[in-house]
Amino acid sequence: MKVFLFIIVLVLLWNHLPYFYSNDKAVDYISRHAETKSKGSCAGYVMRGFWHGGCPVGLVPAYGYEKILPQMGFQVVQTKDYTPRKGDVSVLPQNKSHVFGHIAVFNGKQWVSDFRQNNMLCSKAYRDNGKFQIFRITDGWHWKHVWTSPVDWYGWIETAIKGWKNIKFV
Repeated sequence: MKVFLFIIVLVLLWNHLPYFYSNDKAVDYISRHAETKSKGSCAGYVMRGFWHGGCPVGLVPAYGYEKILPQMGFQVVQTKDYTPRKGDVSVLPQNKSHVFGHIAVFNGKQWVSDFRQNNMLCSKAYRDNGKFQIFRITDGWHWKHVWTSPVDWYGWIETAIKGWKNIKFV
């Protein structure tokens, strides 16, 4: 029982610690590791970039970051007359072609994720839908307040199971 309580206390502390974030470090890491074609791993590449920038975010399906990023100190950016800034993060919703959604970061010249994109809405399915959210964070200290509900986790796990069935491993 003491071990269980100790683990709960550690999780609660971990979910509320401050962290120092650097957009340049995150963007540089993602840009250096981006491929020429999609690997179907946008969330993994972007998550590793966040970690290199100092933001200890976990791996969830790309569309799930719309709930996680605000809890990590990222602010929602209004998309009317939107002009991207270095470090901006786009989160695109799920659709029939992309069960995990999509996430990318603007590196000052182009949008990058697991690949170098021609534009933010990187596939016909996203261009047809046109929906997206933009998040922005400043360099410096931020508090994380990570409280995702079991419903979110259930949905993300369900998406992962459905999505992995469609991935072809070479």
